[in-house]
Amino acid sequence: MFGRDTLLQLLDSIADPTGTGSVVATARASGLVAKPDGSVGLILSVDGLTRAAAERLEATITLALKAAEGVKTVRIIQTAERGTAERTDAATSAITGVRRIIGVGAGKGGVGKSTIAVNLALALARLGHATGLLDADIHGPSAHILLGVSARASATPEKRLIPIEAHGLKMLGMGVMADPDKAVAWRGPMIAGAVVQMAQSADWGVLDVLVIDLPPGTGDIHLAFAQKLKPSGALVVTTPQALATADARRAVALYEQLGVPILGVVRNMASILLPDGSMAWPFGPESDPGFAERVGAELLASIPLDPAVVAASDTGTPLATGPVASALDAIAVRLAQTLDL
Repeated sequence: MFGRDTLLQLLDSIADPTGTGSVVATARASGLVAKPDGSVGLILSVDGLTRAAAERLEATITLALKAAEGVKTVRIIQTAERGTAERTDAATSAITGVRRIIGVGAGKGGVGKSTIAVNLALALARLGHATGLLDADIHGPSAHILLGVSARASATPEKRLIPIEAHGLKMLGMGVMADPDKAVAWRGPMIAGAVVQMAQSADWGVLDVLVIDLPPGTGDIHLAFAQKLKPSGALVVTTPQALATADARRAVALYEQLGVPILGVVRNMASILLPDGSMAWPFGPESDPGFAERVGAELLASIPLDPAVVAASDTGTPLATGPVASALDAIAVRLAQTLDL
């Protein structure tokens, strides 16, 4: 059972981001209160820290204190010289240790959503952000294939799931938890509950961002994602085809209805990269001024269908260079700025 001395020892193991000792030694963490009901509180001075650094430190402290037996809730009040510190406008997630959650969705299948989700997560990791990936497509998981992961997920003695580490990411999904050759025949509410449980019971550590690859369509998982996990926003993937954009518009409308900020739309497979380096545009011309209006959200990028990415995806060896990676690197930079990663 925890006591104040135990909690102070845990705090004393956490370094002050300024590099001058522990958060206890520098008095950055003070006013520790531990109550018999399992609630713990403290004051965290964030003087000299950026918002992102302050949030990472708060996440680290929360995760450390919650590891103590008997601790149920941790409440941290951030203060600065001018009083209570400002919070970023981006939502802090409902998962302990995870600062931001981004959902990647699509109105319909077959638009390359999972490829975009996985490679966006890799792009965020390349920027130096601690990144996780949750494959929430229970019936058709594919992130493990795209990342070349064949290992099975395990659990801690406390029954917390341990994500698989691959290509600089921490990832989870049914592809690393169940027999990949067997179908998962679950009903909607059960699936939604499983996704939330996977997200919240995993030992993610401290993440700047968790990318969630949502299943296509608009259903129970999307409702649970919006209502239970406190996402910072959603990205919608579509092709330029009229059938796909109509479904993408419905996906955008759902997120708006649920109060999830729309981070933008990715127009995937808009062109085909030919062997001579030129581009062909099977769905119409490169310039489409009415596209954003049709889908109801800002266009972030038009991404080509690159045979090299197809081959790399099939073999589980993601590419960090080329037109697709460059486009997703640019999106990652923009999202990092928008979400104050």
